[in-house]
Amino acid sequence: MKDGVLQQVGPPRHVYDHPANLFVAGFIGTPAMSFIPVAVAGRIATGSALEIELPWAPGVAEGVLGIRAEALHENAAPGEPTLELEVDTVEILGRDQFVVGAVGDNPVVARIDSHVKVGRGERLRLGLDPERIHLFDGRSGQAVV
Repeated sequence: MKDGVLQQVGPPRHVYDHPANLFVAGFIGTPAMSFIPVAVAGRIATGSALEIELPWAPGVAEGVLGIRAEALHENAAPGEPTLELEVDTVEILGRDQFVVGAVGDNPVVARIDSHVKVGRGERLRLGLDPERIHLFDGRSGQAVV
């Protein structure tokens, strides 16, 4: 519910995995989804310090990539999209850790294995699971995919 308008109805897992819009995506889940504004040309999304090939052609020129912390990982497969995170803080959570940093000017949180040694100020190249990328229309905020 936002401003008296119901945004999305469904089972929690479905809403988490398939948010209807930017508001829902940023509201549900901990940590919140990370957002990176992008320009889209065909299947290429370009943003601040980021260029990735999307697994589909979304049909919008302006978008916002939505990335859940668990969609990022430390061992990128050949040809898999990557992004470079400038590390700000690290929070150990047992076998996992939240790495908080920025891609360009955009705050991003990654959940990776706690055995990966990383500290403030370091740059960490992370793989991005292409099947877990969310894209929202840059004008309406509605989910594109």
